[in-house]
Amino acid sequence: MDYIYLSVMGSLVGTLAIILICIYLYVLYRVRYMVIWAMGWLILLLRYVILDSGLVSWKLSAWGLSLYQTMSLLFALMIVWSTYSLINKPLSKWWVYGTAGIAIASFALNVLPSALPYKLLLPIYAACFAFVWVGFLYIRHPKIPRFGRLVVGWAYILMGLINFSFPFIVYGSWILPWGYAIGGTVRLVIAIGTLILFLEKTRTDLSNKEIQYQILAENAIDVIYYYRLSPESAIEYISPSVLTVTGYAPEKYYADNKLIFKLVHPDDRALLNDFISNLPHSVETPLTVRVLREDETTIWVEQKCVPIYDEQGRLIALEGIIRDITQRKKLEQMASAFDRMNMVGSMAATVAHEIRNPMTTVRGYLQVLGRKEKYQADKEKFELMIEEIDRANSIIREYLSLSHEKFVSLKKCSLNQIIKALFPLIQADANSSKVYVTLDLSDIPELLLDENEVRQLLLNLVRNGIEAMPSGGNLVIGTVLADNKAVLSISDQGSEIPPHILEHLGTPFFTTKDTGTGLGLPICYQIAHRHNASIQIDTSDTGTTFFVNFNPPAP
Repeated sequence: MDYIYLSVMGSLVGTLAIILICIYLYVLYRVRYMVIWAMGWLILLLRYVILDSGLVSWKLSAWGLSLYQTMSLLFALMIVWSTYSLINKPLSKWWVYGTAGIAIASFALNVLPSALPYKLLLPIYAACFAFVWVGFLYIRHPKIPRFGRLVVGWAYILMGLINFSFPFIVYGSWILPWGYAIGGTVRLVIAIGTLILFLEKTRTDLSNKEIQYQILAENAIDVIYYYRLSPESAIEYISPSVLTVTGYAPEKYYADNKLIFKLVHPDDRALLNDFISNLPHSVETPLTVRVLREDETTIWVEQKCVPIYDEQGRLIALEGIIRDITQRKKLEQMASAFDRMNMVGSMAATVAHEIRNPMTTVRGYLQVLGRKEKYQADKEKFELMIEEIDRANSIIREYLSLSHEKFVSLKKCSLNQIIKALFPLIQADANSSKVYVTLDLSDIPELLLDENEVRQLLLNLVRNGIEAMPSGGNLVIGTVLADNKAVLSISDQGSEIPPHILEHLGTPFFTTKDTGTGLGLPICYQIAHRHNASIQIDTSDTGTTFFVNFNPPAP
């Protein structure tokens, strides 16, 4: 009998090992099926301690047999349930119905005068079937790591096969101690296999997460970086999107840790220096600077980062993102320009009438006085005063053109016909400046336009092009259908517009001309805005082209 107790103790140790590992894994991963699994093995452990060990005499009692059968069936059901939860499948209701039916049949056999093996046959064989089923679930499930699932799966199948003989050796056969010993060993294998399985699963999950994060970083539009500050400053990682943003590949940043600092616009380097000198407090606010791309164009970028500290609380690295916000800056500038134009328009609508009426009166009196004989000697002075009044009136008209309350009458008409109608006037204006104008008109659909406003837009852009060529040159007015938009283009052969001027074009009162008001281009932008169109500028050392993109009307 000592061998039997030793064998039972072996099974107890194996079962206890499984319970402890389940608890350990639950603490690590907080998964519900570990609790179900641990409860199932705990029920089996209690059966060993109370019944299998002989602590309670149960073989001759109907209640004792019922308790043994119930604990065996519950153990098997909970093992199946936890395994289904592991593979993310719902427990079939037939397992519950089958367990309940076997329990009822077993309870009925307990009151009949039959041998003990037959009374234990149904619950024990049901458990054996459950173990074999669970084993095959492990082996056949591809998402569970291979080595761990094979160990645990075959151990469950072996435990199921071993328990097929249990009803016939429970009386005390010499095989009984070996059955307990082998069962305990199998349980230890299940415990160790379960631990291996979850270690493999953790490693696989971490590897998959690492791949996902790597793919996310490498395919992100924004630049993701990790910059080490200590013990030596260096870029440890920068995502491939930096090539799209700055024109330089990641390898160039790894080779030259100072490259990113060299690309910052000279006017913004003071901001970068302040950011560096005030670390880590400066990371609380995004850093916005201009960056010079490899193709020498300027873009706006916004940098946000978080500080990384070591165990002693020292700042050792920065981790963050760099985002191209050039388009956002352009939209902000356009919105600001529209706000300023609306302000000017409101001011113009209020002031214009108060100014034009007395000016009209003054002009009239100057004309009358200029015709009198006694003022003929001062005729040139009168004409000069009238010209200045007319010039002031034209400026007031430009102010009024910026009024946001202006009514726009949109009608379907041909942009090409408007250009052709204005062409003689444009030619006359261009000839006086030694500029040759050509038309390059393509077939485009009719657009919803206010003809008077489009004429003003066209004349303003043409005059800007003519004034950009003081020594003469060619001016090309073209239309084309591109990307489902009707595009009006005015191209000159003047000098390139410097970047510091280009970024302020369209701002009210900003002008580079001695006699300009700075309202011509703002009027063009306002007209384009009222037509739901956009203006783009392409400038180089061969000239400048203004593109006005109109949206065709819906069919």
